[in-house]
Amino acid sequence: MTKQMDGAVDLTNCDREPIHIPGSILPHGAMLVVDPATMLVEQVAGDTLGLFGKDAASLTGQDLADMLNAEQLQRLRELLQSSSLARPRHLLDPLLRVVPDRAIDASVHLSDGALVIEVEDADLSDRHAVDPLACVQEMFDGLGDAPDLQAYCQLAAERVRAVAGYDRVMVYRFMPDDSGWVFAEARHDDITPFLDLHYPASDIPKQARTLYLTSWLRLITEVDYTPAPLLPSINPRSGLPLDMSHATLRDVSPIHREYLRNMGVDASMSISIIFEGRLWGLIACHHHTPRRLPRHLRGVCELFGSMFSLQLEVRLRAEQLEARLLSRKALSGIMHALASEDDYGAGLVAQQQQLLDYISAGGLALRVGQTRGGVAIRVNSGITALGNTPDDDQIGALTDWLTQRMGTFEGVYATDRLGEDYPPAKAYAEIASGLLAVSVSREPRDFVLWFRPEVVETVQWGGDPNKPMEVGPNGIRLTPRKSFEAWTETVRGRSTPWSPSDNDAAFDLRVSLLEVVLRRIDAAARERLRAWQQEQLLMAELDHRVKNTLASIQAMVAQTSRSASSLAAFTHGLDRRIRSMSRAHSLLTQSRWEGVSLIVLIQQELDAYRAEHANVTITGPDVMLLPKAALALSLAIHELATNAGKYGALSAAGGHVDIRWQFDPQAGLELRWQESGGPPVSKPTRRGFGSTLIERALALETGGSSTLTFDPGGVACAIVMPASVAQSGGTASHASIAHDAPAKVTDIPTDNPPRILIVEDSAMVLMLIEDVVIDLGWDIVGPAMRLPEALKLACEAAIDAALVDVNLDGEMSWDAAAILQDRKIPFVFTTGYDSATVLPERFAGHPVLNKPFSAEDVGRTLQTLLSRH
Repeated sequence: MTKQMDGAVDLTNCDREPIHIPGSILPHGAMLVVDPATMLVEQVAGDTLGLFGKDAASLTGQDLADMLNAEQLQRLRELLQSSSLARPRHLLDPLLRVVPDRAIDASVHLSDGALVIEVEDADLSDRHAVDPLACVQEMFDGLGDAPDLQAYCQLAAERVRAVAGYDRVMVYRFMPDDSGWVFAEARHDDITPFLDLHYPASDIPKQARTLYLTSWLRLITEVDYTPAPLLPSINPRSGLPLDMSHATLRDVSPIHREYLRNMGVDASMSISIIFEGRLWGLIACHHHTPRRLPRHLRGVCELFGSMFSLQLEVRLRAEQLEARLLSRKALSGIMHALASEDDYGAGLVAQQQQLLDYISAGGLALRVGQTRGGVAIRVNSGITALGNTPDDDQIGALTDWLTQRMGTFEGVYATDRLGEDYPPAKAYAEIASGLLAVSVSREPRDFVLWFRPEVVETVQWGGDPNKPMEVGPNGIRLTPRKSFEAWTETVRGRSTPWSPSDNDAAFDLRVSLLEVVLRRIDAAARERLRAWQQEQLLMAELDHRVKNTLASIQAMVAQTSRSASSLAAFTHGLDRRIRSMSRAHSLLTQSRWEGVSLIVLIQQELDAYRAEHANVTITGPDVMLLPKAALALSLAIHELATNAGKYGALSAAGGHVDIRWQFDPQAGLELRWQESGGPPVSKPTRRGFGSTLIERALALETGGSSTLTFDPGGVACAIVMPASVAQSGGTASHASIAHDAPAKVTDIPTDNPPRILIVEDSAMVLMLIEDVVIDLGWDIVGPAMRLPEALKLACEAAIDAALVDVNLDGEMSWDAAAILQDRKIPFVFTTGYDSATVLPERFAGHPVLNKPFSAEDVGRTLQTLLSRH
């Protein structure tokens, strides 16, 4: 905090501490704040004498051209032109030397319109002995095989400690109330364990959690230091304190330093764990002596943190999907039984045990009102109960309260502390501290209520959570508690929390029951069959969509790595492409995968450039793109915009991009991207993955064409799509040869290369398979992305083996597979579906390569397939 805060003594003081504008930095480095227009130094902080050879007064107002050589200054200007610089970027490797014989690491970023340059001594001792990619790969070796989440986090803590060398490394997990839990720990044998201790939310205030979301890594080299003030403290151009949210040398809050000091910690490093855009936890590293991790190892830890977060997200989503599929199966049984009942209320009563099992709970109660037919289900005054539940009067009063609150929740109410929301429930907290309530009708209000009993929990806290701060010597200012001895608290009035899967299952039940209310009795038999078929199709489609998405990402990783020139380029390129795909997926999710507005899609991809330069023109009627075309076009527009931002029209103030299109229901969509006013354009000497995405992948995915030209006046791209992709306005086992021992390449005749038919409707997966076949030195037949093409090639082409995607843009490939089978040509199905569910009887037991798969899986499968025939 820059000054003492006034007001009452409470924990919101910590939440209000302006830690993003501390006005000072860590003293081991130096910071220059520069006007990017004039390149004049405006503010200075830190060890400028040691790192730059001049004191702060001498540097203020100096031109960077007087400090850097021409090559270094050019590199800086290139960064300003080609990058957003929202996050710190390396200026130059430790070749940067302002003071002779003193190598420094430098990074730059933009903040409040100012160029911020941060420098510190470079550690050259083992920089070249560590291969960052190899190091991260070694850290992840076997990590994905961890049997559960705790083991996964424990392995991560051990791997980070082995690389970074801290005394203690913890995986610190945030709970729903923002308190923290030491979920995993790797430590030196002679220090006290913190594993399973809990810490109050105030230990990491809100604004600190926000900063952890903006930066993957935060390093504190030494707790006891004197901050180096930024001079002058107010930026002369903006008239404001400098926002140091992204600064690696940002001064540490005095409260946090005292907190660490009270724990006996002298140095720390925190790596953010981010899940679904929120801070899931931290990999927190503590050391009991000062420790400054070299920048190259920080890069390794930062990359590990981002990849760890991605794997965590995949693992958690897979668990959610598995739970969702299981609940869907159980719901299917309940709905099949209800379909045979003339009265849904009687059906619910008959399904008491199944409903109790549907969501794990201590007891369940059903409240059912008068039905439309005039026959009332009145059991014990309209309420029937199973298991441990409150009595009928208590349930009646509770449902009356729920009815009054219906406007505050959308049909489902869940709490693990009912007594806090509804005080009368404290009287029966022992049997009903948790409640999951589902409204299943409109008039009267009928409910399905699940109850969970009180779980008296003993929580081990790292110190008294009721006194996380103490009044310090400076009056009302709060200081961290000094005791971190394990403090035991007994928590009452709470149940086991309801999981997101429980809530999803409750919503699914509500929707299904409301459908039953509206269903006609005379269609019950047909409805049972339809519901069962819909259930099977939904589960298969969910499985198929998830696996296809994973396959596309896997292929994108492979293609990006082929064209990347460095670890940084690979990480940056992969990150921006996945983000572009994620944005398109979000738009499709909002429309329930019915389509995406072309205008909205383009605006979303170009928002950053439009806001910064106002030099993008978009002209054309609103057109709805079908999902496959939307995903392909979003990646193409992203690549065009990225190229324009780095090298083209969007990299210069006077540049302009004109995007216009026209759509005819018969002729289709014609879109043109035209750049002008940017730097002179020359055709690139090598074809990158971005160009491949624009020209080939887009054409393959849509059945249209895409032509990219590099005119001297500006890049142009002409895209044509057929009318069919747009409109105006608006776990069973199966045989799989991939599991057998792979055949050697030498087993396949080399004088007559095998001819491989590729039938695949995903451009990303198709290009992955093509690369494998080409690398093996074999010939490609096709490829075929649609059923008519596949049928023609299967009938007429000379083929030695084939890979056949089960679903070709909505059409099943059984006819093409049957032709190959009749011709006795060996082939393997590729699919994201469950093969036991989707394969017809004719192909039961046929080899299947399940998506997502890797290049190695494809090569091994083809080699094995050919070696058998």
